[in-house]
Amino acid sequence: MSGLSRLMYRLPLFALAVFLCGGNSTPSSFASEAQGITVMGLGSVEAKPSVVELTGVVIGQGQLAGDAVTKFHGNRRRAETAFKNLNIPGLEIVEEGMSLYSSLNASQMQAMMRGMAVNNAESQELSVSETLKLRVTGIDKLSSQELLEVIVRIVDSGKDAGVIIGNDTSPSVPGTYNASKARNTMATFKVTDVEKLKEAAYEQAVKDARTKAEKLAKLTGVKLGKVLSVDGVGDSQKNTAAIYNQIISQYMAATGINQTEEQASTLLKAIPIAVAVRVTYSIE
Repeated sequence: MSGLSRLMYRLPLFALAVFLCGGNSTPSSFASEAQGITVMGLGSVEAKPSVVELTGVVIGQGQLAGDAVTKFHGNRRRAETAFKNLNIPGLEIVEEGMSLYSSLNASQMQAMMRGMAVNNAESQELSVSETLKLRVTGIDKLSSQELLEVIVRIVDSGKDAGVIIGNDTSPSVPGTYNASKARNTMATFKVTDVEKLKEAAYEQAVKDARTKAEKLAKLTGVKLGKVLSVDGVGDSQKNTAAIYNQIISQYMAATGINQTEEQASTLLKAIPIAVAVRVTYSIE
């Protein structure tokens, strides 16, 4: 085997070893004799949520499709009126879409839970449902007690109007227990101005990268030069090695970095906005 062949054989093994090591611990810096010193800088800022969202489901059921639609429209009008009468500043009702489906009746569900054959000849209930997103903006100006009172008013008003508030807790299979649906999340809190917050986080990340690079340069006895390249974690760089992209993806998953315009949390507390940058410095 020639020297070039042996080198090509060893390269994949070396890349695999780097990847496996990166999977167990998040690397903060990388060094390359050819390109200089490459480090990953991390930055994070926190912001108070400005939006709260609740999910409501309006349902109309009947043995006939016409009856189900009629009941649905009645429940829909009653729910919309109930929420508007609350006169809550910043409350918006967003339509998430409708669905039409049939469900088993009581005797059919009992037969299924007992492992018996289900008689499909029996009539099934038809259901028309619509998911509503109840969104309240400007909650960052409210105290915790004021916000809690607003949420309670929405939940109570929705229940009185026949709206199911919260996530879907019904099991996929009737009569079974699903631990992931055992907890009914009533509200989700969101930070909306994520892009502006990311700018401040990126400033921290760049400073963090500079600090790490200076430490590496001092430890290795070299002088840090100018910046050769800067890559954002969310960017798709053609020149970024695939192995590095895998490590970055692992870091983002572990730290919960979100690339959407809004950052959400089920907890009423300051929400962190985290970013990472890869900076390469020359060596003088």
